[in-house]
Parts: sequence; structure tokens; C-alpha cells
Amino acid sequence: MLNIGIIGAGRIGKVHGQSIKFHVKNAQVAAIADSFWTEESRQWAKEMGFTTYDDYHKILEDASIDAVMICSSTQTHAPISIEAIRAGKHVFCEKPVSKDVGEIKAVMQ
Repeated sequence: MLNIGIIGAGRIGKVHGQSIKFHVKNAQVAAIADSFWTEESRQWAKEMGFTTYDDYHKILEDASIDAVMICSSTQTHAPISIEAIRAGKHVFCEKPVSKDVGEIKAVMQ
């Protein structure tokens, strides 16, 4: 079973969370993190049965989580991608990775 952590519980994080839960065999959402939870998002995560965190670092520190989906705001994509790679996670990052070519290159390296 592939354990996935989602960083960002906004619209696209919810889309990916539901897709994994209902349509991806051999994968599960192990946790979802967001620094700016709304009551609606927190309730949705509870109904989906997801573990929730206020700090995404908990996902990066969890050795049982194999991969992360970065669904947070655009300006956080590159720095969190680099952190996740350094933590040994496989990374799926929403687009754009960054608006800065230098940041994109840093993620690629």
C-alpha cells in the first residue's frame, strides 16, 4: 500500500484526496496538512477519515508516508518540493512549480 500525504486542503487538495480514496487501488491518504484550515475543510477531512495536521512538516517527518502531493499555494510549491525531496519522499507538485525559473531549476536538481 502506497501511503500519500497531501499538503494543502483547499480545492485541489480535496480533489486529489477524493480521487485517491475512491479511485486509486493500492494507495491511501495517510494524512493531510494545512496551515489555514477552514471549518468546512476540517469537516471534509474528518468525513474522509484522513489524519489532519496544521504543520506539513509532520507529513515530511513521517517515515510511513512514501509520497506527497503538494497542493498548497503556488508560492510554496518549490520550497516544499525541495523539503520533501530532501526528506526522501516522492513528490507530485501542482502546477506551476514556481513562477521563477531559478526555483524551478532548484527543484529539478
